Amino acid sequence: MAWSRPSAEHVAMAAAGLWLVLCSVLHAATGVTVPPLFSLAPLIMATVADERRTAVFAGTAVALAIGTGWGHGTTGDVNYWIRVATLCAISAMAVVVAGIRRRREERLARMTAIAEATQLALLPPLPPEMTGITIAARYRSATHEASVGGDLYEIIPTGHGIRVIIGDVRGKGLDAVRLAGQVLSAFRRSAVAMRAMEQVAGEVGRAIEPHLGEEDFVTAALAQIAPTGELTIVNCGHHPPLLRHRGDLQPLTNGKAALPLGLADDFTAFTTTWSSGDRLLLYTDGLVESRDTHGDFLPQDVVGTALAAPDCDQALDTLIRAVHQHTGGHAHDDIALLLLEHGASPRSSANGHTPAVPTAAAP
Repeated sequence: MAWSRPSAEHVAMAAAGLWLVLCSVLHAATGVTVPPLFSLAPLIMATVADERRTAVFAGTAVALAIGTGWGHGTTGDVNYWIRVATLCAISAMAVVVAGIRRRREERLARMTAIAEATQLALLPPLPPEMTGITIAARYRSATHEASVGGDLYEIIPTGHGIRVIIGDVRGKGLDAVRLAGQVLSAFRRSAVAMRAMEQVAGEVGRAIEPHLGEEDFVTAALAQIAPTGELTIVNCGHHPPLLRHRGDLQPLTNGKAALPLGLADDFTAFTTTWSSGDRLLLYTDGLVESRDTHGDFLPQDVVGTALAAPDCDQALDTLIRAVHQHTGGHAHDDIALLLLEHGASPRSSANGHTPAVPTAAAP
């Protein structure tokens, strides 16, 4: 029979109970009564338990302190009652602290649940394969708290081929989340309606313009993978996608600077080709702007080495570990990664979520 690991609250209850027993044994063996020593029990409980259980141990501590003093005949001593009053004050404070801690933990749990649901909307579950293209995705937050960033991605099959967007909204918090949602909604509509990718980008830019603040903008890279093997790229002020072809890693760019979404609505597309076994990496700036303790960026050859892994999932996992090692675990920005492989065999999962059905997404 397997034994379950005791919870922190059970451990605290055992420790607090043992401490009360030890204090009582100390009095019985030596006749020495120090009421404030009993206060350690409710303080222990306050670290992990709610106020009700803490109050039980607080009341027990006070009762034992008074009982031992009564048995020792020290209840007539004013100093004794001062020590008991100190015990009562500490115990009451422990109950209050336990209540404050519980409410904060409940608030944090609600915030975390909301953050996870919101992040899932911006980084939706992806199918592991779509029309012969293997798909893998990863997202890693720079913080462990319930902070939601503005990274986003989506893949939609259309009559023109698979259409992809990855983007990064300036800033964090609810404003960034709202704007990222507007970007995704506009992309889902325009990706199936517009014939050309530059039209898709322009439509997204115009759709989000009414929702932008004075300093808001969205960098994005859009890609279309045609059934013929052509890759069409539209860059909107974003880091260029990386194509791994026959072991070489090259950025896909036409050499022209482009403004982000919201600052322009006229974009230029360029077309290239890829072949079976090639891999296309789309990413947010948390990848290439990762710095080590000396301020050096992540070398591109590290990215190339990671992308040489046997399959897409291993490639992204290796890349995430490489970033963690490079930054020493102190990343300063979130990272969203999309890796597409031409003509590879499908797998059972793409990014750890239940795969979405590969049909056109609703707006």
